Amino acid sequence: MSPREAAFEDLEGLENDYDQIQKVAIGGMAEVYRGRQKNLDRPVAIKRIRAEYRNSKDLKERFKREARSSANLLHHNLAHVYDYRVVGEDSYIIMEYIDGVDLAQLLERAGALPIDVATMIAVKILVGLTQVHSHGMIHRDIKPDNIRITMRGEVKIMDFGIALDPGEMNLTQPGILIGSPHYLAPEQILGDRIDPRADLFAFGITFYEMLTGTRPFYERDGKSVYMVIKSGKYDKIESKRSDVPAFLKNVVEKCLELDPSDRPASSDSVAQSLQEFLMSHYSLSFEARLRKFLMEQSLLKGNPSLIEVQEKTLAPTRHPWWKPRFNARTLERVAFVVICLGILFLSMATSLMQRARDWITAPAPLEETTAIPVVEQKETKPVARPRPKRVDAPAGNLPGMPVQEN
Repeated sequence: MSPREAAFEDLEGLENDYDQIQKVAIGGMAEVYRGRQKNLDRPVAIKRIRAEYRNSKDLKERFKREARSSANLLHHNLAHVYDYRVVGEDSYIIMEYIDGVDLAQLLERAGALPIDVATMIAVKILVGLTQVHSHGMIHRDIKPDNIRITMRGEVKIMDFGIALDPGEMNLTQPGILIGSPHYLAPEQILGDRIDPRADLFAFGITFYEMLTGTRPFYERDGKSVYMVIKSGKYDKIESKRSDVPAFLKNVVEKCLELDPSDRPASSDSVAQSLQEFLMSHYSLSFEARLRKFLMEQSLLKGNPSLIEVQEKTLAPTRHPWWKPRFNARTLERVAFVVICLGILFLSMATSLMQRARDWITAPAPLEETTAIPVVEQKETKPVARPRPKRVDAPAGNLPGMPVQEN
């Protein structure tokens, strides 16, 4: 019997719909196969619970819940689920086959990633988490092993096997740690109630690992990884790598805060901040840059020179200060400023118009006059002047001539 027939025989009950089945991986709870869906002629991934766990009702319920949760999350940064089947004692999840590499494999081969590559992957993880959180879910197992980078340069979050749905919290038993030890948030270790900020803590660890090539929390000085995480002590990024911008170091440190209330409010806010950072420092396609890096690491077949030609005009240079940068947040700020200035202008115009109206409609003021005092004039009687005495001139003298005395 050929290996192909043996693989097909192992998945009894699916032979009518799927063929070309081959085992590609074995996980902690399930085995993963690659197959072909006959009626649509497309590759699919088939997950099946491992034989030793088929009798576990809790694991089977989690497996079913993973299928149901993933099926409701349709997003390009999340793995898509096509079908869920139970055949006898076997449970299957048929999902999108993602041809690519895990982030863990990429880190193992390349070590610390280039700044732009690490930030681009981080943005895609955060965008996917935003979609998960918008449905009221918490992934609880964000780590490099569950991040898949496709050969097209896409980034997808996988494995929702332990995702927490608020409507099904009874599946989590007190005192049982759920998640991967090196990526647990302090509140998960303490058994406290968690929210989406627990995923941000795991993201911070993953981003730290992409930037430095090492995990921030590990067993040391005789302390378990759980104790180290609860202490909040880790080597700062600058001690591992000197060329990481201060902004990115601050993002990682905020995500790794012990108190959830000190972490960013949402994955969406962090994603927008990182996108603005990329737009201000680099000018190239995310997918093209990731494909080129995979080729450089010999993880992707193809001709790297073709991508170099496509990206020749998109070199990762600093954005010129004189060119405007437009994005959603910038436009929101501009709109806010314009609205505020408009309100201020209308207020001033209304005030001036009111003053003008008051001035026009106000009565004219009376002219002030200075009172001139009236002086009473007394009646004056004419003063009689004494009439001059008449002197009769002698008869011999002519009038007007001097009188001659004898």
